[in-house]
Amino acid sequence: MIISLWIPESVAAILTIWCVYLAAQNKITNWPISILASIVYFYVFYQNHFFSDAYLQLVFVIFQLYGWWFWSKLNPSKQLQKISKINRKSTLLLAVISLLLYGIWLYFYKIINPTARIPEIDALTTIISLTALYMQAKRWIENWVIWIIVDIMYVPMYIFGEQYITACLYIFLIIMAIYGFKEWQKELTFDHANKA
Repeated sequence: MIISLWIPESVAAILTIWCVYLAAQNKITNWPISILASIVYFYVFYQNHFFSDAYLQLVFVIFQLYGWWFWSKLNPSKQLQKISKINRKSTLLLAVISLLLYGIWLYFYKIINPTARIPEIDALTTIISLTALYMQAKRWIENWVIWIIVDIMYVPMYIFGEQYITACLYIFLIIMAIYGFKEWQKELTFDHANKA
């Protein structure tokens, strides 16, 4: 990796740890912090030829703005948006859409960025991450399971790209995703107990 990327990569990693911790705590402030992390990581990934991950950061910003609104008082249905489990129909629909998007994105991605590193993995982790982010914005608890899976995939990819700080970050993010799942599970159980 280019040595000059060490500082922005470190800043992006710190911001990411902070936003994931806030998300695990179900705090709305996770969204503006994650937007900052995405902007810095866009630069890092683009410079290191992980173009799909770079483009993903731009899409992340759109999702993060949506998540920020969805969790905020500006959303008229906010009081109805509690942590829940995804239903089977939504699971199947997300799986089919994700698979189709992967095929389409991989095809165009290879054409647009012929110098991309391991494009099949880079494109796949991009699509899985988008799926997890959408699920997180919807407050489906299973988003944490998807984050765990994709974070495990990211670790060797970043080691290959000599982004060792980011590889270490993603090992930490696996632990944070497990923590997030447990925290959301407590709130989900509490909400169900109050309804009973």
